[in-house]
Amino acid sequence: MIQDIGEHVYNNHFEHREAMPGSYVLHYAGDTVLCKLEGGVIEVPRLSDFAVEPPLQYLFAIDGENFFLARSEQVSLGGFSYETVARLRAAEPQHLLFAVVTGWQLFRWYEANRYCGRCGHPAQAAPTSRELCCPACDLVIYPKIAPGVIVGVIDPATERIILTKYAGRAYTRYALVAGFAEIGESLEQTVAREVMEEVGLKVKNLVFYKSQPWSFSDTLLVGFYCEVDGATAITVDRSELKEASWLGRDEMPDRAEDKVSLTGEMMRRFRSIGNAVLEG
Repeated sequence: MIQDIGEHVYNNHFEHREAMPGSYVLHYAGDTVLCKLEGGVIEVPRLSDFAVEPPLQYLFAIDGENFFLARSEQVSLGGFSYETVARLRAAEPQHLLFAVVTGWQLFRWYEANRYCGRCGHPAQAAPTSRELCCPACDLVIYPKIAPGVIVGVIDPATERIILTKYAGRAYTRYALVAGFAEIGESLEQTVAREVMEEVGLKVKNLVFYKSQPWSFSDTLLVGFYCEVDGATAITVDRSELKEASWLGRDEMPDRAEDKVSLTGEMMRRFRSIGNAVLEG
């Protein structure tokens, strides 16, 4: 998955660090990032690539190499161009992809919270931790992380799983039942509600699989497998889904090329071992 960066070590401990010529610079413009992309391989500029040093904010480190956010307008940098972040989902090396996407989440948060949402005063970075603070009314603004669930709904009697396709979205491939947690509910309650809303079914015997930071949507995703409880006839919520159907293991797409998403990994796992996913 996107956070599985092998032997590379991600360090998100908040610090104030000084940028050096070899430091990575993440420079975003809306939904794009300044980079090189050739043959599916991504390259991120270093500070030494800039003729004029932009205002920088330290974000995190990978393998001791520091990544900084450039807080300036769009720039022209020889050999580099602005690429849509979503287009980079399959880019290598994966630790740089992870850095670009994680940095984009922080960039969007900083941009959306330049001013206090309560009194309108300019927000300031906290001196010793990641949050932003309002010096006028003392409001504390934390990075946006929205919890959501990915659900593999299984009928053990027929060894089938529900696959869905979204309605009205650019993403047209198969997915699993999914949705965000609402105020006042546990993740287990989110699973039950989302399955009922999207496909009209009750579920039981939830089994936690894995979690995943998904910075494309400011989300912390939590994956569950579960069994259908009772009737198996699907009622599709057409406002959310284009289609939803029960598919057997041999009917599923293999998703072998999807190395970054929890959804893809959960689908591949069921395709590989079937009902055994319910054993945890």
